[in-house]
Amino acid sequence: MAIIRPSADLRNRYKEISELCKTTGQPVYITVNGREDTAIIDSNVLDELYQTIKLMQEINQGIADVNSGRVMSLEDAKKKLL
Repeated sequence: MAIIRPSADLRNRYKEISELCKTTGQPVYITVNGREDTAIIDSNVLDELYQTIKLMQEINQGIADVNSGRVMSLEDAKKKLL
């Protein structure tokens, strides 16, 4: 379930919002005039998300390489590296 807080809470209750992000691992959505405006997320969670995105991009590149035939045998790879 989404955590939604008004923008005044960001100013007046920052520590509480920061703790919510850390303890739940979920973003806190900040509203302005009742509409979603910004999301606050724990920096460790953000780092994990970026690492996951990078890994997924590398996996997708590997799949694309296999699908297009850009592969080599283990023996050829060893020769190339040594």
